[in-house]
Amino acid sequence: MTRPLHIGVLLTESGNLRQWELSGTFDRQLAIYRDLQARGMRITIFSPGGRGELEFAPRLPGMRILVNNLGLPETTYTTRIHQIHARTLLSCDILLSDRSGGMFEALRISWAWRMPLIHRVGFIISKIVRQVQPDNHEFAQRMEALERKTWKQSSHIIVTTADIKQHIIKEAPAAKGRISIIPNYVDTDIFRPIPSSKPYDLIYVGRVVKEKNLEALLKAVQGLGLTIAIIGSGSILGDGRTEDSEQRRLQSIFGDLDGRAHWLGRIKNEDLPMYLNQSKLFILCSFSEGHPRSLTEGMACGLPCIGTDVPGIQAILQHEVNGYLCNTDADSIAAAIKTVLARPDLMATMGANARTYALENLSFSEIAQQKYDLLHDIARQHPLESAPRRIANYLFRRR
Repeated sequence: MTRPLHIGVLLTESGNLRQWELSGTFDRQLAIYRDLQARGMRITIFSPGGRGELEFAPRLPGMRILVNNLGLPETTYTTRIHQIHARTLLSCDILLSDRSGGMFEALRISWAWRMPLIHRVGFIISKIVRQVQPDNHEFAQRMEALERKTWKQSSHIIVTTADIKQHIIKEAPAAKGRISIIPNYVDTDIFRPIPSSKPYDLIYVGRVVKEKNLEALLKAVQGLGLTIAIIGSGSILGDGRTEDSEQRRLQSIFGDLDGRAHWLGRIKNEDLPMYLNQSKLFILCSFSEGHPRSLTEGMACGLPCIGTDVPGIQAILQHEVNGYLCNTDADSIAAAIKTVLARPDLMATMGANARTYALENLSFSEIAQQKYDLLHDIARQHPLESAPRRIANYLFRRR
């Protein structure tokens, strides 16, 4: 292919430019696309957000942003996106659905315009639904069916961990030869050890939602008399508001632990290294994870890390090597914290090994190269028919 590869990046209602700006992760989320662009690829971003998304265009020079500029209801826009943006989509060589959501519209676009689809899976949505809404079997089953269909029909699937890969193979065996493991990157130049005082014994970074198991963590901290920094907030809704019911619930139970719990809210990603380096331990006590960036960023800062022995975390932490694993109950969490803090030698070893792990496995340059190579491989494997031919096929199949 002599012309530049044109990549269409499909965002979702819960993962668009506005959401990334509000969560403080805008630059982190766009870094890979900026790198691909610098290597000669054309990038077009398709966002379900309204015209407000266009205000980010000056921060993404050379990239095109297409949005729901008609203000259509979300369901209508999702159903018609392949028609609304048909002209640009037909010029794309690959559609990259870079969020675990966005499956329905990705499948419609790929089907309509016979376009290779790369679907990225950072976590299994149906698993989270079953954890958070255990009585909502019907919705969980619909999500499982949509996931299986997406995995079967995608040209390729990017996953962040081997656990996710095995789950997909189990649910959709036909996808076995079309899966690549590419973990989330860490900017190890920004996230690095920095000499600092340690006003916090522990630090948690992430969303304040039930699946993160913060109630058990706070119970453990309450009994130990330690200080903890809590960075993050609830999920950001489509209109920019934060769903903070879990934080309100936790604060009604624990308050600020007599000044020992510091609820710091959302912090820009580039400011996190300062807080991480002001902490003795990083801790993540979730019921399950995909490939948690906050954990790997803590590791890159050389922090000893404690995590629950669950999928997503156990794929990264080796017990007493580059981290410490515990169960999800408050007693186990408290015991892990006491054990690690009582052993400065173990803390030093785990911290050093954590930094090494991040440097050797999660550097930006390595992850960006893997994605660049994969996109070119998929483009070679799936050459596109001419646009007129694809339009004719689409019109014929609609009859």
